[in-house]
Amino acid sequence: MDGKEMARKHKKLILAGILCCSIVVDGGFFPMVNFNPQNPVDLGILHRLLVVMGALWFHQAVGALEAVVFPKWSGGRIAVFNVFLVASGLVCRYLLEFGEVSNSYNFTVLNVFFQVTLLALMSTAVCLFERRKS
Repeated sequence: MDGKEMARKHKKLILAGILCCSIVVDGGFFPMVNFNPQNPVDLGILHRLLVVMGALWFHQAVGALEAVVFPKWSGGRIAVFNVFLVASGLVCRYLLEFGEVSNSYNFTVLNVFFQVTLLALMSTAVCLFERRKS
């Protein structure tokens, strides 16, 4: 049994793993870039670069897995699934910090839009590219 057959056989387990890891990664790496000028925390350029690269690397792996697990899903359906993954991480992060002052300067429209758009597009693009490649 090759890797693709095994991935399709264990589809539900892989989906559960992707969801759990996405919640941790997307919630933990939020905001990758904070566009709010009132943000009192400045972590430096190296830290930001590591966070962005880590999030993009994770979503590249998610896209590659989706290409194997969902070979017949349309690009739109994959994109909606990826938006759900990123949004679920952000919702969990919001609930974790509910009532804290950091939510007021982290959860701005621009920060959320940037995070959801960039990461969902990354996973979707990799998935579609991997499908065309094979």
